[in-house]
Amino acid sequence: MSNDKRFYKKIAGLNIWIFSNGYRVVFSEIRSLLFALSSMLYALCSTLYALRSLLFAPRPFLSALRSMLLAFCSLLFALCLPFGCSSVKEHITSGGISDGQVIIYLKGTEKVSTDITFEIQSIQIVSENNEPKEVSSKPLKINSISLSNKQIILGEVNIPQGRYKKLQFKIKDAILKKEGRTASLSIPSEWLTLDIDLNVIRNQSSPLFLTWNSDNSIRDGFQFNPIFSLKTQSPELSSLLIYVTNEDSNNVSVINRQTDDVVANIMVGKKPRGIAVSQIREKPRVYVVNSVSGSVSVINPTTHKVETEIPLRFGNSPESITVAKISPERELLFIANYGSDNVSVVDSATYQEIDKINTGNNPVYIVADPPLDILQQTRFLSFEDFNSLRNYRDKYFNVYVANKNSKDVTLIKMDSQKLKPEKIFLLPVQWSPVTLAVDYQRGKVYVGNYNYDNLSVIDIVLIAKGYESGVVSEIANVGTKVTGIIPDPDIDRFYLLKEYPSEITVIRPFSEAFSAARTTVSPVIANIQVGTSPKSFIMDPEGRKIYTVNRGDDSVTVVDKTTISEEKVIPVGKNPYGIAMFPY
Repeated sequence: MSNDKRFYKKIAGLNIWIFSNGYRVVFSEIRSLLFALSSMLYALCSTLYALRSLLFAPRPFLSALRSMLLAFCSLLFALCLPFGCSSVKEHITSGGISDGQVIIYLKGTEKVSTDITFEIQSIQIVSENNEPKEVSSKPLKINSISLSNKQIILGEVNIPQGRYKKLQFKIKDAILKKEGRTASLSIPSEWLTLDIDLNVIRNQSSPLFLTWNSDNSIRDGFQFNPIFSLKTQSPELSSLLIYVTNEDSNNVSVINRQTDDVVANIMVGKKPRGIAVSQIREKPRVYVVNSVSGSVSVINPTTHKVETEIPLRFGNSPESITVAKISPERELLFIANYGSDNVSVVDSATYQEIDKINTGNNPVYIVADPPLDILQQTRFLSFEDFNSLRNYRDKYFNVYVANKNSKDVTLIKMDSQKLKPEKIFLLPVQWSPVTLAVDYQRGKVYVGNYNYDNLSVIDIVLIAKGYESGVVSEIANVGTKVTGIIPDPDIDRFYLLKEYPSEITVIRPFSEAFSAARTTVSPVIANIQVGTSPKSFIMDPEGRKIYTVNRGDDSVTVVDKTTISEEKVIPVGKNPYGIAMFPY
């Protein structure tokens, strides 16, 4: 949403938005209503004229009847016009959530010498009118050693907008462990109160970040008085941030990848799933697909705010999104609509849906060719293949869509000048393709088949040369339940994310010279355990860390690529789904 506070008024049936900064009125609403009224008058006059012809001119009966029906349809259209035409701003309002959101994080200090365990029974936040709102009633045990330099979520709640002055905790059973012995500590008999000054805004998330200094939380040797320092979210450098959609929290977690902590939350539409980022440095944006709202939220990463929401008229249940850079100043958004078997095309310059493209059954994942300059880094393509691909990209770029329930990938050949599909064809793969990855340095697209042991490989170079069949091969024995793929051409590897048994599989691809070995020898060289039911993952631009989104335990696992081991676990929202970061 914009930063303006909006007040909704209804004047004589007219929807008017009044903004607090200057009380600007959206006159497009008035213009639309006047147009609708004039259309209604015209249609009514046409209906009366047709009725007159029907009554007083019996010979041309059919002609008069046809005129009357046409006029009646026009009248119905005019009546529906003021109610059926919605602007982008209307869509934002009707699809939003009435309350604001508060999320409370707790982190331990980096160095801890005191071993304290205590239990938080409940948490509440108190408004400036002394009205308490429950944040959490779920008991939570916290240990100072385990919490050292680690972040956890204490509670998440939607509450009415307004100013809140107190955060209160009900504490139980504080225990000190020292030199192998334990001792019970005296705890506050009433609520432990922390003074805050939090302004909760409608349709926005207001996180609170607490740091617990456990070493200074005991008084007089036996009284437990936890010391919390407080801060709210602040702007961060967008190139250092990771964005994770949380389907059941209706928000996006923002992670600083230097500290691997959540630093902000952004409320979006209902059931956010797919996420992508712009590739134009001068105008960085984050695009979030809202499956239930049927929209795309556009986030400004410098303010952590939704600046607009794009309603999708041509598709149902949008699932995945990708960004194609057309020129240094222009991009197109492609959205896979799972429920309507098509792709919506949105111009990022105008935020208008300009086209729809039919696909196979239940498109679940979508990717596009990256910018051509990535091709300059290749060390795998021959001179001939390099030139074929470069010449192809002078006129066209491809968009690839995994169709979960038709065992195929839709390849959309887009004309770079006309911005229209030049050709669309289906490439057969294996059971339940659910993820894709473009490896442009190799000239390949990898397809993860959820219910099949092989990885499908699409040859982009052959497509650039004009082939439409014989362009799909396979890598065998990689395992099933694949939900993500990351190529890593720098070290001649790629990584597969598997929902079960919740791991990253490291693959060494066979060269073309050893293609016969693909069906007999397993290419797997390592497995890395991550969180429960991982859905998606991403590698940082420096190629040092991999971040996996774990739906089963509401977390992101940070994996050190060098040591091939878990480095940290970051708490995010409920039922996380997609992940994205800027590639620069």
